[in-house]
Amino acid sequence: MDIDRTTLARGLSNAAWGYLLIHFDINLNAVSILPSFVGYVLLLHAIRDLSAARRDLALLRPLCILLVGWNAVDWGLAWLGGDVHGWFPPLDLIVTVTVLYFHFQFLTDITVLAEQCQPQGYGLDRRLRRRRTAYVVLTTAADITLFLPAGRFAQERTYVLLGLTVVLCGAAFFVMLGLFELRRGVKKGQDGWLEA
Repeated sequence: MDIDRTTLARGLSNAAWGYLLIHFDINLNAVSILPSFVGYVLLLHAIRDLSAARRDLALLRPLCILLVGWNAVDWGLAWLGGDVHGWFPPLDLIVTVTVLYFHFQFLTDITVLAEQCQPQGYGLDRRLRRRRTAYVVLTTAADITLFLPAGRFAQERTYVLLGLTVVLCGAAFFVMLGLFELRRGVKKGQDGWLEA
């Protein structure tokens, strides 16, 4: 593979920190001090840096720009005490499906990249594939729970959603660890990394 290791390592680092900002939220009143739109900006930079090694990633650029805008508007409205969710439910559904598709495809491309970069038999691609699947399944379950009408089971739905959110944050953490492991191998360039 003919690519600059520094650029590849920087892209993987941006991707890992992007997932941190998207999933680990710290709020002051109703406003996040770790806004998720910055996480998507980092993923946009990751796409730019990793596209030379994995051209399919460039196809995700327009979706990532859309997600940056959506999350930036949501963050801006939080300063005014509002949010973008619930204004037009079909748009919420479209954005939800876009998020699911984006993360599934992004992590799939990262898995293929790991397969190309790692030494023979290392297995990081298989671990990343399992983490991607767990991440997408948990995100889908949380989104379905959010879209279900609360009705008489509002409290139960809240507990289920809280549990799913905690487990999803754990899955996002393991995705981050995989991205950092791939970055570390690419950066050192030892024991067969990037020889393919």
